[in-house]
Amino acid sequence: MTCCEVPFSKLSRTTEAAVGYFELGMSQAALQELDQLPSGDQLEPEVLELRSVIHQQMGQWAEAAQAFKALCSRRDADAEQFIGWGCCLYELSAYEEARQALLTAPEPIRRNGLWNFHLACYEALVGHPEAARERVELAIRIDPCLKHMAQQNTRLGPLLGPLP
Repeated sequence: MTCCEVPFSKLSRTTEAAVGYFELGMSQAALQELDQLPSGDQLEPEVLELRSVIHQQMGQWAEAAQAFKALCSRRDADAEQFIGWGCCLYELSAYEEARQALLTAPEPIRRNGLWNFHLACYEALVGHPEAARERVELAIRIDPCLKHMAQQNTRLGPLLGPLP
């Protein structure tokens, strides 16, 4: 090996190949590539993220939800991953499960405006209008850019009182 050669791990070679297949519109081949990884690598964040994106693109919501659930069980999970998990469950019409998934988020994520907006939507869908109103108002206080989106939302708009 020369000084300019970089050794790539099987994980990085496989994920690069999977991304290539995905970019070519060959989602099934991308998943097959990921399936070849050893079980210990299956829970690596880049593998889970790639699986979640591929399954979402294929409309395989249950599989995407499983990948997001695994991502959200990690200490370094972020708000987008919890929102993604909830959205997949929403696509499965599992509204209470989507609500519960978001509620597993750690405290720092609960201060995210978009996370609160999504939780407000699920609260409204499961018949908790007061909780939904409180969450959407909190979401708007955290991120005022969400106000218009909330007003346009058929479930949340009617719950909003006069907002500044």
